[in-house]
Amino acid sequence: MSICLLLDQPDLMRPQRTRRLQFGAPGGERVAILNARGARYEGGGDAPDLSLKWIPQGTARYRAEGRSFTLNGETQLLLNRGQPYAIDMRSPSESFVVFFDSRLANSAWSAHAGRLETFPEVPSVAAMSGVSLRATLSRLRAQSQHHDPAVDALGELALALLTDVSALAFERRAMLRRVPSLRRSTREELLRRVARAETYLAQSQAGATLAGAAAAAALSPFHLIRIFRAVHGETPLAWAGGKRLDAARDSLLLTNDAIEDIARGAGYASRTAFDRAFQRRFRDTPGRLRSGR
Repeated sequence: MSICLLLDQPDLMRPQRTRRLQFGAPGGERVAILNARGARYEGGGDAPDLSLKWIPQGTARYRAEGRSFTLNGETQLLLNRGQPYAIDMRSPSESFVVFFDSRLANSAWSAHAGRLETFPEVPSVAAMSGVSLRATLSRLRAQSQHHDPAVDALGELALALLTDVSALAFERRAMLRRVPSLRRSTREELLRRVARAETYLAQSQAGATLAGAAAAAALSPFHLIRIFRAVHGETPLAWAGGKRLDAARDSLLLTNDAIEDIARGAGYASRTAFDRAFQRRFRDTPGRLRSGR
């Protein structure tokens, strides 16, 4: 596989810092990274390639498919090939967008699906992506901003990101099929609302409420519970609690933080309550997991 990697970094606030670099064979499978900074900017166009859009600093509003998507450091937006879009930045912001050409996207999807297929269309959803994707995206941004980017590292991170994007697309399609509605357009809209509830739950941590999640999704609590159960198999607050325990498990395995601190970070007032919830979910106690790592 021969990759052509383009790195375009326009800086509308400090034009002298603008740079454009190209690595690899010009005719190779293309990955383009657009890392721009601006204070007030409106633009857009057609997206010939699959693209993942992120605003690591500030806020921007994208429009696609007649809908508006607000992005900030917490959320990302995956757009299909050939999908027109517009972007509006009203305050100093940084955009980080990665484009993958069709040959590369199809190869990644085929590897994920286990059969030769083209990368499918997925619902446009502004949401927090999985931990792996967010971590890879952050590492790719850091490497791309290096004074002298390591070409091999850039290429590897770009392919790792596309692997995560393929997994995200696979998950989004599966979630869409589980939304209880006959019309695809209705299912896509409900999935977007579930994603807004997910973002609220993740940002609010242990302070999240069902009423807050329902307001974020613009649904009644009863409607949100029904849709959330269909998509995730559990209620919103149960899902959020499970995600906090998953994060606590990662902290136990990857850090030396005190278990009591990890318990408080997961929203538990006592070590006993944390141990009990942890054992229900993982069939193990935090102490045994930590000692056996």
